[in-house]
Amino acid sequence: MSTEARIIDETLFEKSVQDVRADATDTSLLIIGHVDNNPGLVDVVHTGSDVSQMHEFLKDDQVMYVLARLDTTYDMSTTVKFVYVHWIGVDVPLIKKARFGVVHESVCKHLQPCHLTLETDSTTDITKETMLQKLEETAGTISKVMEMSDIEGRQERGFTQTQSQNSSKIPGKSSTATRIAEVSREGASVTFSPEVSDAIDDLRSDNSPTNWLVAGYEGGNPKSQIVVVKSGNDGLAGMKELLEDNSVFYGLLRVSNEIDDISTIKFVYITWVGSKVKPMTKAKVATHKGVCGEMFQPAHIEVFASELADLLETDIMNKVMAASGTKLNVRT
Repeated sequence: MSTEARIIDETLFEKSVQDVRADATDTSLLIIGHVDNNPGLVDVVHTGSDVSQMHEFLKDDQVMYVLARLDTTYDMSTTVKFVYVHWIGVDVPLIKKARFGVVHESVCKHLQPCHLTLETDSTTDITKETMLQKLEETAGTISKVMEMSDIEGRQERGFTQTQSQNSSKIPGKSSTATRIAEVSREGASVTFSPEVSDAIDDLRSDNSPTNWLVAGYEGGNPKSQIVVVKSGNDGLAGMKELLEDNSVFYGLLRVSNEIDDISTIKFVYITWVGSKVKPMTKAKVATHKGVCGEMFQPAHIEVFASELADLLETDIMNKVMAASGTKLNVRT
């Protein structure tokens, strides 16, 4: 079975992604679905300006993918965020979940980078109120923190429809707004030392024993460039030894996952914001999430942590298996 899902209308798909990311459009929601429930074919189901309409298009017997644009406000400053939702309907047969899981990454890569990722089978996990709260948690504007498998939200904007598309391919497909626009910025600028890219390449190489790396702000100052702190070959345990409760770090972890007795390599992107990091520092680094996420992508899952208890190997591997379709209970 192929690990790539084919996009039926690539032009429409690309325009729709651009619309969601563009400052000049009202589009804030893109939903992708499998044509005739075929794991090998995907197409645009809906685009619109109201994120709260998401639940109207998510079907219990289908696997679907969502890119949402969300605005959040902190200290009278508005920031644009992007959220990726991997919807696995509760009525999707277990065998099909595994088949859809094989092609998941081939769809996900077109909708990255995003600030948060959510995998769910329940619309109660993606109400506007819930998403806004979780976004505030990850940004450090309230006391709690969360994993990157959760999602964030935005205020509603007005809708302007510009073009209708044929909706016969996928049941429930709606009218679609598709306007060409430039892709918007992913957050405040941040500089990476050249060694960061080199370290990432080394970790991804099959010829290297390196299986983790940690990068952070030079001198602990979020206004400085991001440099490599350390890398190693002793896995998650080695990485966790570096994580301090008053620091911000970005990590990439390489793990192995078995599918049908075949070992496959997976990558885990970790954002660490220690529990004692100052609120203003949290707010500053929150504006770097899009840029940093892009540097460390692609990754199969993303985890946001503030305490070592948030980084348990069993939890991480469960999420890896869920993302790859090798875990029968895929809800996180």
